[in-house]
Amino acid sequence: MKKLPLLLLLIGLIPYGMAQPGRKVRNDFFALHNAIRGDSTYKTFDQQVALVKGLGYDGLEINQLDSFEGMKAALDKHRFTGSYFYIQLDLDAPLDPRIEPDIRALKGTKTVVAPYIVSSQKRFKVPSAQADSLVMRQLRQMADWARQANVPIAIYPHLGFYVERTDHALRLAQAINQPNVGVTFNLCHWLATTPKADRSDWKQQLTALRPYLKMMTLSGANDVDASALNNGPNGVWNQYILPLGTGSFDTYELVRFAVQDLDFRGPIGVQCYAMKGDKPTNLRNAMAVWRHYKNRLENP
Repeated sequence: MKKLPLLLLLIGLIPYGMAQPGRKVRNDFFALHNAIRGDSTYKTFDQQVALVKGLGYDGLEINQLDSFEGMKAALDKHRFTGSYFYIQLDLDAPLDPRIEPDIRALKGTKTVVAPYIVSSQKRFKVPSAQADSLVMRQLRQMADWARQANVPIAIYPHLGFYVERTDHALRLAQAINQPNVGVTFNLCHWLATTPKADRSDWKQQLTALRPYLKMMTLSGANDVDASALNNGPNGVWNQYILPLGTGSFDTYELVRFAVQDLDFRGPIGVQCYAMKGDKPTNLRNAMAVWRHYKNRLENP
């Protein structure tokens, strides 16, 4: 990742907002759908929403267009929050016609619309001005729909997709320059796309991201270099998606810095993709860790 200008480095040493240690943590804490999807007991959206709400979470992900109707119905039934709506934007195809009515159906909710960007035909394998122009055209259209529904857009960088790096997502949001368009910080994908040598200034990187930051996702993680891992997905996620509170990367300090120093108040989710173990137990344990984090933040 490129070195930041001296001014940004200096800004990173100054608290972003007026947050003070001991202030009540007001961020919603939600679960990604992969935390419970595929469970042998909690098979339906209704069962999954009921479980996640009962464990004390503030919301659950709506994962993909095909799931929208069923998950939205379950969320409405249980008066629960769809924390974010994860949808695909394909550079090799027009916008899916379901996107507009689905976004419109989110009016009055706290849902963050989180598009990830792919090139299904592999026409665009690396960032380019041509591809970025296509991305921004689609995102501007989505932003218009989202504005009418009063929900934000948070570009979702994802390893192996066209927009895989956080700094690329940030450049797109800056170029679009609309207040309801920002970015997601995904710890696991940031680790997977950032060489270990470039992680020491992560606080400055997050500070630069802060004006556009709409949502964060977390997991336990080991602070190891992706280049040293098995090239397959298991080698990456076995290191970067661990139970919350475990691993050598200091996830608590990431939360503390974002919430207290940067005064970030958006939703924070727990990532559980491909995580080993019983899914309901993993969810219970993650909630226990989050409550411990909150207690440390509110009672230093």
